[in-house]
Amino acid sequence: MLSNRLMRTIALIGKDNVEKICNTSVMIIGCGAVGGYALEMIARLGFGKIFVVDFDEFDESNINRQILALNTTLGKKKVEVAKQRVLDINGDADVIVIDKKVKAGDLDFILECKPCFVIDAIDDVKAKCELISWLVKHDIKFVSAMGAALKTKSELLKVDRLDKTKGCNLAKKIRDNLRKNGTDLKKVECVYSDENVEICKDEVGNNVLGSLPMVPAVMGIMLANVVLQKCIKE
Repeated sequence: MLSNRLMRTIALIGKDNVEKICNTSVMIIGCGAVGGYALEMIARLGFGKIFVVDFDEFDESNINRQILALNTTLGKKKVEVAKQRVLDINGDADVIVIDKKVKAGDLDFILECKPCFVIDAIDDVKAKCELISWLVKHDIKFVSAMGAALKTKSELLKVDRLDKTKGCNLAKKIRDNLRKNGTDLKKVECVYSDENVEICKDEVGNNVLGSLPMVPAVMGIMLANVVLQKCIKE
């Protein structure tokens, strides 16, 4: 029996689709600014099994844009905070914590978990390229986040194939790297923005990836929506 917690969702997309969601697993890799908001939506939609993957801890600089970063969570592992957040939303969820940094040669844990969908919300270029190539190679359904830093206009975010992206520095780096290893860019769906940006500098003149809370939040929400739409269409 479905919880009353999901009654508004059932009213909009139907009981059958909600039951499908409840029986679907999602892995979120990266629980920071973008991944945290993707996790929030995945939890509130009622996905029954959620894998959270991250290696980091929260610090004070995260608070301006990360939903899981609070005064009370500073110094805590992101995956542990993420698990508690999900369970506070949906106590019936099966939340599996994977405390590790994604890197080449150490991705078989994804096969072992067998997620129905993967949300890629990491920003390390090398690790992101390795992850995307691996997911394409193993024919695992996924969606990737491109650059959210330096962006100010959430209304310019869009969903598209990686080969069609433009105006995003991170997407360009990913495209260039994936082309070199032969990954089919047409199989990579992503959320990105083509907003023109300028480099930010701190008080002593160092380059800084400045970020507002809105763009990462909307990007995370859009990633979750891609997963939702794919789930209910299957």
